[in-house]
Amino acid sequence: MNIPFPLGAKVRFTQDRLSALSLRDRKGLEGRIGVVQTDGSLTKKPTVFFPAERTRPDLRLFRVDPAQLEIVEMPPEPPAPPPASADASPPPTAAGENLSQSDLDKLFG
Repeated sequence: MNIPFPLGAKVRFTQDRLSALSLRDRKGLEGRIGVVQTDGSLTKKPTVFFPAERTRPDLRLFRVDPAQLEIVEMPPEPPAPPPASADASPPPTAAGENLSQSDLDKLFG
């Protein structure tokens, strides 16, 4: 199953993957939560950044197999754009159309 990991998602390694690692590597990754630093719609294998914690240093892993990861927390939704004000008129769209002085004043304040 190929799940795209969105930019900013918090992930960790699956227990299956951790159990296949050496004891040293397992201790370095077990319980750590990383943040996806690549857009899952653009790349199939994400880059994951694990921030430093206690005695473990920062760790950035490139091209991680998505089958080895599980999502812990999805990134927050971006805020909705503010509603357009009622008195703002859209810019002209016809080619060659000139702006009036009042339209220029509105654009450049």
